[in-house]
Amino acid sequence: MRWVTAILANATVITAMLVYFGWQRSDVMAKRLGINESILGMSTRDYVLRSVGQVLVLLLIIALGGFVWIALDRWLTRRMETPGRLTAVILRLLSLAWLLLPAVIYVLGFVPALKAFAYIAFPFSIGAGILLAYYRAHIAGTPPVRETLLRGFVALSAAFALFWGTSHYATVLGNNLADKVNPRALTKVTVYSPQRLHLSAPGVAELPLPDDKSTYRFKYTGLRLLDHTGGRYFLISDTWTRKTGTVIVLAAKDPVRLEFSHA
Repeated sequence: MRWVTAILANATVITAMLVYFGWQRSDVMAKRLGINESILGMSTRDYVLRSVGQVLVLLLIIALGGFVWIALDRWLTRRMETPGRLTAVILRLLSLAWLLLPAVIYVLGFVPALKAFAYIAFPFSIGAGILLAYYRAHIAGTPPVRETLLRGFVALSAAFALFWGTSHYATVLGNNLADKVNPRALTKVTVYSPQRLHLSAPGVAELPLPDDKSTYRFKYTGLRLLDHTGGRYFLISDTWTRKTGTVIVLAAKDPVRLEFSHA
């Protein structure tokens, strides 16, 4: 348990997981919205800050699983002092956990209401199953030479399962975020420009301003703020849809003025 905790509590591992989670979620969402993730120009800081809440939930679940594991260890240790049929069955199940846990989660994936849960849990079930099987081998008294080699493979497998499961979790959240994009619920944006921008997205209205002495000569309405990151504003129109909509990108350094108002 000490070396497992050391891996999960390592700041480098957590940071890498935060960045990877943030990138994967943004990439999935961007593709669903019809743009490439690289256009967003997000920094490592952006990925981390947008991932903290979800990854903390994931780490909390792993921590709770660790507490359950400790309770199981204490209970099983007492049972092994006077081994019986139940103890033998539990030890047998632990030795097969690497196969049984993924199989159970895989079957749950055929239940429509549990499909998303199974998709996220499947990689974690592989990692948990390997750890439980290793635990069974450990309490059985594996020879020291094999113990060191086995520990290395288990650590590698657990890390792989952790990042694989994180990827699935981010994919589900990215799809959910894309599905929940509702232009009418986003912040209204009015764009003023000294020159004609030729914004041709459906639902966007271009209005020439009558004052010739004004710094801004054109006004664009019917826009909503999708995101602001990487020094760019990502706008969509009131009539935007995922199938036919257009994402408009304006750089913060462009000679335009943006006004924001309630949806």
